[in-house]
Amino acid sequence: MDKKTIAHHFSFDRRLLGRLYWFPFLVYGLCVGLMAVLSARSDEPFLPYTVIQGIAVPIAGWHLVFLYRHLYDEGAKDALVWHYRKAVVFDLVRYAVLHGGCIALLVAAVIGIQGTMFLTAPVLGHLFLLFLFYQLIGLALLGVFGSLDVALSVIAVYTFMEVATQGTFMPWPHLFLFQAPADSLSLLLPMMWLGAGIVLSVWWIGREFW
Repeated sequence: MDKKTIAHHFSFDRRLLGRLYWFPFLVYGLCVGLMAVLSARSDEPFLPYTVIQGIAVPIAGWHLVFLYRHLYDEGAKDALVWHYRKAVVFDLVRYAVLHGGCIALLVAAVIGIQGTMFLTAPVLGHLFLLFLFYQLIGLALLGVFGSLDVALSVIAVYTFMEVATQGTFMPWPHLFLFQAPADSLSLLLPMMWLGAGIVLSVWWIGREFW
C-alpha cells in the first residue's frame, strides 16, 4: 500500500476522532516531563522506565479501541463488520508502527536521562511483549464486553492497581517489571503471562472478524 493511501487513512482517523486523536501524544509529552522529575528526585534508574511501562505503553492502544467502538453500537455490528474485517490487520499494523516509534523515542529519552545500565536484552524483550499485549488487549476486550466503557475500565483498573502498588495488591497475573530482574523466574513469569494474553487476544480478535 502506497504512502498516499496510508496518509489518507490517518487523516480520516483524525477527522473521525477529533481532539481525542491527540490524547496519546499529549500523554507521551507528559511522560517525558514525569521521567525527568523522577530522575531528579530519585537515584533509582528503573523508576523513569516504569513510566513507559505503566503509562505510555497502555495509552498506546488508545486509538484502536476508540476507532472500533462504533462496531459495538446497538445494531451496528451486522452492518459494519464486513468493513472492519477488511481493515483490522492494516489498522493494527499501522498503529503498532506509529506508537512503536513513540515508545522507542521515550526509551531513548530514558537512556539520555539514566544511561543504559538497566536496559538489558531481556528487559527490551519484555517491553516488546508488553507493547504487543496492550496493542491487542483493548480491541479484544471491546469484543468480549461489547462496550467501550467496560473495556477501558478493565484496562485502567488493572494497570493502575499494578503500577500504584508495584504489583503487590492482588494475586493476579503480574505483567510489569518494577525493578531489574533478579533471576530468570522474575522475568519468565511476566513474559509467560504476556505471551498467553497476546495469543488469547489474537484468537478473540480473529473470532470477532473472521
